[in-house]
Amino acid sequence: MRVALVSSRVLPRSSFAVASICAVLALSLSLVACGGGSKPTQVAVKVNKDEITVAQVNEQLARIPAGTPADQIELATRQILGGLVNQQLFVQQAVERKLDRDPQVLAALDAARQNILAQAYVQRVIAPQAQPNEQEVRKYYEENPALFSERKAYRLQELSFEAGPDKVKEISNTASAVKSLKQFADVLHEQKIPFSADSGVRTAEQLPLAMLPQIAQLKAGTVLVFSTSATRGSAIEVMASEAQPIDDKRAKPVIEQYLSNRKKEELATAELKRLKDSAKIDYVGDFSRYGKEPAAAPSAAEKAAADKDKGISALH
Repeated sequence: MRVALVSSRVLPRSSFAVASICAVLALSLSLVACGGGSKPTQVAVKVNKDEITVAQVNEQLARIPAGTPADQIELATRQILGGLVNQQLFVQQAVERKLDRDPQVLAALDAARQNILAQAYVQRVIAPQAQPNEQEVRKYYEENPALFSERKAYRLQELSFEAGPDKVKEISNTASAVKSLKQFADVLHEQKIPFSADSGVRTAEQLPLAMLPQIAQLKAGTVLVFSTSATRGSAIEVMASEAQPIDDKRAKPVIEQYLSNRKKEELATAELKRLKDSAKIDYVGDFSRYGKEPAAAPSAAEKAAADKDKGISALH
């Protein structure tokens, strides 16, 4: 698996986020205040007999990235309003032509409704239970020094290879005899195992989370070989490293987000199991075979790789 070179910025620029939020609120308040007389109104635009509400505008404004300058938010607001007006004009024409009664349109509307309701349940019932407490955040910080207090930026060379499950395991087990990445490449070449090479500077959170403690202990010139899935492996050689620690205050929002995401997934999985155990679910006709669990489950290596990827994305 190639490790993509991405930005090493880990923490959000909160000052820009606050400024952006303030600007959005200011624009929202100005929209609420507009209308006839001095009375506030929840209508932003009237299109023929239909209305576009302030809530619709604010929902779009909330998607503007943090740190967007106020003048660009002003321009974005104008574009959002224009887009909502255009959309409403098309909606009116669709209703006039009775497209809202078309079976395909009705099916699409129902699918969207189902998706929104499912997401609402996760966000409003499950997500509030997933917020980590101070002790959990502190514990994660202390248990992962390679990510935070002892965080480093590594100059690496890497080889990624693909082979059968047994071969990947065999290569990983014999890696202790390898003294350089070039030597490891020669071994792969002799065994006719395809591989790709990559190099660059990567910070701790851009590396496989499960392997980070071992990578942090590697001396310059040492090679580490490990499986990334049942049929793929990777070899890393650390050429040099530089300390770039993150203190607990700066790490806190990153850890909170990561732990919250992880806990949310755990809670959602448990809730789905509870609901399935108490529900009567019948797969009918040709679909009856899909009611049985597949025989082959993901391997431990694949599960570890999936967990690693989720962790890395959350910690970027």
